[in-house]
Amino acid sequence: MGRYFSDVVEKAIEDLFYCYDNDRAKKAADRLAVAVEEQDDGDACFFLSCCYLGTRYNWTYHSFQEDEEAAYRLLGKGISLGSAAAVLGALRINMLTPEYREIMTFSSIREAWEVILEKAEAGCQFCQYMIGNTYYFLDTIEIDDVRESQFDSEEAWDGWRQAQMEQSIPWYEKAFMGGMGLAGRNLYDYYRKGRGVLIPSDPEKAMDVIQQGADRGYPDWMYSLANRLFFDQERKDEGFSWALRAAQQGYLLALDIVGDGYRKGDVAERNFTYALECYEKNVAYGGDPYAYDRAGEMYFLGQGIPQDYEKAVEYMEQAYAMRGEESDELDKLGLCYLMGYGCTQDVERGKRFLEQGEESWYKNYGLGMMYTQGMGVAKDIDKGIGYLRAAGDFEPAKKELSRYKKGFFGGWKRI
Repeated sequence: MGRYFSDVVEKAIEDLFYCYDNDRAKKAADRLAVAVEEQDDGDACFFLSCCYLGTRYNWTYHSFQEDEEAAYRLLGKGISLGSAAAVLGALRINMLTPEYREIMTFSSIREAWEVILEKAEAGCQFCQYMIGNTYYFLDTIEIDDVRESQFDSEEAWDGWRQAQMEQSIPWYEKAFMGGMGLAGRNLYDYYRKGRGVLIPSDPEKAMDVIQQGADRGYPDWMYSLANRLFFDQERKDEGFSWALRAAQQGYLLALDIVGDGYRKGDVAERNFTYALECYEKNVAYGGDPYAYDRAGEMYFLGQGIPQDYEKAVEYMEQAYAMRGEESDELDKLGLCYLMGYGCTQDVERGKRFLEQGEESWYKNYGLGMMYTQGMGVAKDIDKGIGYLRAAGDFEPAKKELSRYKKGFFGGWKRI
């Protein structure tokens, strides 16, 4: 028997929550499943349920499929087998139903909380994280059956709740500094967002959390630091260095920064091929619109690689599906649809994307072609010429302008 849980569960906690290794996590989940089925281990039920609760409870790149129904079943079994962790886990995600309370082996939620508190005080980082959560999210209201009506004033009620949330900090810090990178998320949010009127935000302390996580070698926090240094603070060399370290430990989002460094050549020797490889590693994983946009842009421009409008449209469409009008490359995507570059021409779609996109040569060229040719709009050559001129040194725009001259009465005519 381990120090806090069964040997199987303790090894699983280490592999799931104290490291960033996908293979170890998969094997841990498999072992937990065996413990659930063959050993009726209630704590194994809870920790296996965490695998089905998405990235809220897991490393971003673990391969577990989110399945709330499976998590619910496992929590119920864990509660019936006397797992205090399952009780608090179900409470935290609003799954401690009347039916589950009925089968609970503890006389109260408080009794289950005290079991986890004892393990937290003995040094279990995951239990420290759980206790921190009960304070931060005010689960203690239900744990201790506290009601606002018990307080003399609204101020006294607010003061009690504020004090509860403040008690989350030392527990999160113990877990975070003790080896559980996940515990830093709520600690960071505590300082970054605050909690309404009760807890003011503190951006400096939020930044301290990021720095502490990076210094401890947690790849997600190394990326967070890299992102702020590289994009927000213009400390690109430092940001690039942290991004490289995060990427080497498997945090794929960091490859966006690495790719930018090699594509622009400002913090590393320019290497378009390697930059595209970085973006496409993220694209292969999915879910990162920035990587889709950057890879699409490189294929659109033929930046160090053969120009491929079809591939560009494919990637930029994926970014648009995820970010909508906030996508970075709508000007280029709109131009592709307007002109039929790499796709079936769709003037209306091209017009919409061009109008949504940010100011650029490509947008002005596309709008210029729309108005000079009457593509999806009433033909207005003078207006179109204005857009083409605004496209500056963009060669296709200059070439198109060369086809027009002013007539005797001042209007523009196609030669």
